[in-house]
Amino acid sequence: MAGAASTERRVTRLRSRELGLETTAAGDVASDDPGPQRKKRKRLQPVEEEGGSTSAEVAAAGGGGDPPARPHRFFPASDTVIPSRREPKDRLTARDVASTPDKVMIKKAARSVVAIVSTKPGWKCIDRCSGIVVSWNETTRLATILTSSVAVCDWGALTDPKPKLLVHMPNKTIAEGRLLFFNDNYHIALLEVSSDSPLLPANFGSSPKFGQEVFALARDEESSLFARRGTVLWQEPKRMQYMYCLTLSCKVAHCGTGGPVIDQRGDVIGMACPAYPDILPISILQTCMEMWKKFSRIARPVINMELRAFELLDVSHQEEIELLHNVRDGFIVAVVYDDSIASRVGISQGDIIVSYNGLYDFTPHKFEDYLLSLGWRLLESPDSSWKVSLELEVYDPRERTTRSITFPLEFSDVSEDEVLVSLLRCELMSS
Repeated sequence: MAGAASTERRVTRLRSRELGLETTAAGDVASDDPGPQRKKRKRLQPVEEEGGSTSAEVAAAGGGGDPPARPHRFFPASDTVIPSRREPKDRLTARDVASTPDKVMIKKAARSVVAIVSTKPGWKCIDRCSGIVVSWNETTRLATILTSSVAVCDWGALTDPKPKLLVHMPNKTIAEGRLLFFNDNYHIALLEVSSDSPLLPANFGSSPKFGQEVFALARDEESSLFARRGTVLWQEPKRMQYMYCLTLSCKVAHCGTGGPVIDQRGDVIGMACPAYPDILPISILQTCMEMWKKFSRIARPVINMELRAFELLDVSHQEEIELLHNVRDGFIVAVVYDDSIASRVGISQGDIIVSYNGLYDFTPHKFEDYLLSLGWRLLESPDSSWKVSLELEVYDPRERTTRSITFPLEFSDVSEDEVLVSLLRCELMSS
């Protein structure tokens, strides 16, 4: 009955409105007349936020207000370095320089390491190597770079009369260098380069010691840093004519020739030599640079012999010599060049030099230091006829006797390689 009354009421009121007898009061129940048709609002799909939540879920979780706008992506220029996670460019560098103290020390020492790319006309590459900043003039903005002679010469002669030398700085700037000097016997060359930004000269330490742990640093043409950890081996260099070099236990990086070899404090103790993992000691490097700076030449000692240090022989060989000849140190003569002063004064293969000028230090690079000091005295002497000699005590293992020999020293400001090239050219021309 209640449902019927309600239906009747609705019909009666509808009929009254149709006849214009009743108006709708504000707040009255809505009629069945749909009225003007409203536009349907398009339902928005929930926006998925970063992290997987939708805007609806964020609102349900209590986050009021508009959903946060998406951050704009920034696309850097191609040459901009953005700190981010990446794989090491050189895994051996990452392996060998792993601790924080080593990284701090290497980064400081690397400020004085540059890359050098040498080319000749037609942009044909001569070599790629590293270099060491040895001086910086704040007034002239000029730096002196020490590197390997392989950057400019081959077999003692310049590869090109005017090689183009591009120096790649640690900050990735590039400048053209100028060749000042080279000596192929010691594998060194000096360049001069102008730079807008200051360059940090290297700190020089003492010469390397056998068994010492070192790092060999390098830089490539992209200015990327490379490092190798190794030790100075108790063994002879592969080429006996360079007996004053020391041998590394590790290979240097592909661009490491001419780069610095540093100690645990970051001081330069030598330079990486070409072809073999050898070190040219810093004492010889400094003497050559100072001699060139003062005299514009290097008075290099020429002995025309190849010597082997007793201390670098294997222990069984040492014992045999001690027991048979009672010799416990010295230089063993391995090779005597034909028609040389050594052959003329009676030195033969197998002889043992047991003292020189009353000295008994038979470490090969220290012996070379001593010979260079004699060359310095020769250049300083005002008497051009002044001669330098070595007073040698030589043991003959065949006769088991020791004799004194006065050995006149010869000095040259060209390398033996240059002399060899000249001889070969003469032979080719005569043939």
